[in-house]
Amino acid sequence: MNILILSHKPPYPIVDGSCHAMDRFLRDLLKTMPNVNIDYISITTQKHIFNAEKTPKDLVEIVNFDTVAISTKIDPFNALIQLIRNKSYHISRFKNEKILQKIKSVVNQKKIDFIFFESIFSGTYAEEIKKLSSATQVLRAHNVEHLIWRKLALNEKNPLKKWYLNHLSKTLEDFEKEFVEKMDCVFSIAPSDQVFFKTLNNASNYIPVSMEVSSVRKLKAKKISFLGAYNWMPNKEAILWFTNEVWPEIAKLNPTTEFHIAGSYSEEIEELKNKEGIKLHGFVTSSQDFMKEHGIFIAPILSGSGVKMKVLEAMSHGVPCVLSTHAAEGLSLPEIIPICKNKEAFIEKVSLLLQNEHLCHEIGVAGREYIFEKYNSESVSNKIKGLLLNK
Repeated sequence: MNILILSHKPPYPIVDGSCHAMDRFLRDLLKTMPNVNIDYISITTQKHIFNAEKTPKDLVEIVNFDTVAISTKIDPFNALIQLIRNKSYHISRFKNEKILQKIKSVVNQKKIDFIFFESIFSGTYAEEIKKLSSATQVLRAHNVEHLIWRKLALNEKNPLKKWYLNHLSKTLEDFEKEFVEKMDCVFSIAPSDQVFFKTLNNASNYIPVSMEVSSVRKLKAKKISFLGAYNWMPNKEAILWFTNEVWPEIAKLNPTTEFHIAGSYSEEIEELKNKEGIKLHGFVTSSQDFMKEHGIFIAPILSGSGVKMKVLEAMSHGVPCVLSTHAAEGLSLPEIIPICKNKEAFIEKVSLLLQNEHLCHEIGVAGREYIFEKYNSESVSNKIKGLLLNK
């Protein structure tokens, strides 16, 4: 059996939640179909740089990885053209003849059985591929992409910027709906997003991201943390809101507490520098080690869609989490895990945990057990097998 996977960025190095999700899916596919031949074509950009040395050695021997370098830098002229055409500027940035030639090379050499699109941004080639191959086309949807921009627009104060964000959301929605309707199958990684995809495509299924669990360690006292890629707008929006609105109150009530922030581009956020009690780590090579070493994990996400990978990862390591309602969206979490509707709830819940290590431990254990039950690789593999191989 031959599979082609197209992604809008390299899965390795794992620099953010979507890379983590791509890595887990690749491993689940290999577990489901041990003898499969996989060609993996990814787009590398100035934002997501490919590094061959970071590709896991156990995968290099069994997966045919290939990348195409393009520029997706903001081009005002192209943005204007897409605005006039009323087409998605987001999608247009990933259209490139070099990528199409690479795809043609693969599908002309072998009979492809399944083609997986990792996010809609790689879907700009779906029409051309349909003419070249009879393979089953599957969208693996990380988010409902247009909702991210719609929610960012709702929170925007500048009228002109608000209008343009709404325009980006609408054109992205038009492409997303048309693309989803044409897919032979959709794998949604978030149950909340699955509701949307099911209205467009009856062959839409919720396939969670598998997670590996690790042992629960003793909490590092008087620390809270957040980890994410800050070139993803919802993460930047979240951390700025929390540091401006919530952190000063928590620091007053708990003056010895440290707030540790890590992730790609965190060191470039000027508003976070030189703030008392805040320690910036920049990109960290091991998200697992960072989470385990820096106390309570907070996820104050205000916008975006899809499952929040760093939340699942933190819980898989037994790290106690305090979540916004948006970060918890679509997750049927144990009642003990704190979910906050507003600033006051965050201040209350985080302060409570900073004073109660026993409760922290209980929350950490509950989160780990939840991940083990709902996101184990065996059950994910069985779902994929049932949908792709047992027809």
